[in-house]
Amino acid sequence: MADMRDDAGTSSPRAEAQGGVRRFAIESRHRESEIITSFVLRPIDGNALAQHKPGQHLTMFPEIPGVGMVKHNYTISAAPNGATYRISVKREPEGLVSRWLHDVATVGTEFDIAPASGAFVLPEPASRPIVMLSGGVGLTPMVAMLEAIVAKGIDVPVQFIHCTHDGGTHAFRAHVRELAAAAKGKVEVIIFYSRPRAEDVAGRDFDAAGRVDMDRLIAHTPIAKADYFVCGPLGFLRAFVPGLAKAGVGEERLHYEFFGPVEDLFEEDAGMAQSTNPSPQAAVDGSHLAHAGDGFSREQIGDGILDSAAEAVIASSRDGRIVLWNSGAERVFGFSEAEALGQSLDIIIPEPFRARHWEGYDETVASGRSRYGAGDLLAVPGLTKDGRRISLEFTIALLKEGGDGPVQGMVAVIRDVTKRFEEMKALKKQVAAQQGA
Repeated sequence: MADMRDDAGTSSPRAEAQGGVRRFAIESRHRESEIITSFVLRPIDGNALAQHKPGQHLTMFPEIPGVGMVKHNYTISAAPNGATYRISVKREPEGLVSRWLHDVATVGTEFDIAPASGAFVLPEPASRPIVMLSGGVGLTPMVAMLEAIVAKGIDVPVQFIHCTHDGGTHAFRAHVRELAAAAKGKVEVIIFYSRPRAEDVAGRDFDAAGRVDMDRLIAHTPIAKADYFVCGPLGFLRAFVPGLAKAGVGEERLHYEFFGPVEDLFEEDAGMAQSTNPSPQAAVDGSHLAHAGDGFSREQIGDGILDSAAEAVIASSRDGRIVLWNSGAERVFGFSEAEALGQSLDIIIPEPFRARHWEGYDETVASGRSRYGAGDLLAVPGLTKDGRRISLEFTIALLKEGGDGPVQGMVAVIRDVTKRFEEMKALKKQVAAQQGA
């Protein structure tokens, strides 16, 4: 099988658009820690691989028993070698694909992979100092970058700062130290264990107990001139990305990658949790509509709402193409109906959030369920036709065949809350300033 298929057996337009999907097999497995395992992947056709950029990720299409084909992204944890990829996967208790890889997949297991992609990559040429700051499994792109830096002899100072729980969860410990030694003084490795075990030895296994914080970064890294690469779970990024920006690290020097649910890291309201994993407010059967009230059908009421609502109402097919775009959507996003219909939802999703969006979207289509409860009001950043970033709140419903059959698409009701959110941020700053005074 060379491409992703829908239930009818035809190619998925989004998979076709990715181009170059190839069949791979697991060549070997390597245990990196108690929770992280590496998988070396080799193409079945035996041909060479294109040279990916260290830090990029792969899009995989494994067949999960009882679920079917799903789409998932994993960062390549090795520098390009032209022959194989390596991914290093943390086993997540609720992770459908990570559990399958750890518990089911074996040497020889095959699945399709799309070409490497992603913008979380080293600058070319690398002319500034580099600080790599990672938490947990967020070190995987950093290992690939460090391998490339050492192999190419890139002549800039590098600080590799990694935070993990203890020696049991610490992946690539010996490998990173060996790379630093090969760099002959140009790479400094600093390891933090938040809760060292009795057998973990300071100076051998780790460099500092506790957690890294902004004060340490400001004091011990070149804030004014370095490129910062930050990768880890959501709380880790929320702690450092805004802090580094406030400390003077400009946008062109601040690079970060999400490992986990999507959230706009610069939002000051931590309660405004964001996700792109769709929430099934209801399972909707679009094949028939019952009458509601005196002579008014649900179809008539629905048409009235679609035609007059200030909110954007957008429906998409199972492969993520827009199939309904009301006048409210045109007001919110700027695209006309003719411009939007048939396009991927990518036209309204900022690029850094797309990979996580499609991961959640495809898992929900495949499983017919979501981790979020009915009626949840979710929040995400959006993108307008003229390139502006806006704040959105929305609810979403799954469109299921026959009411409880396979997911055929989704419909979202979306509201632009940018003005309200900016007012809330300004008010919080005023309150904080008054309390400080």
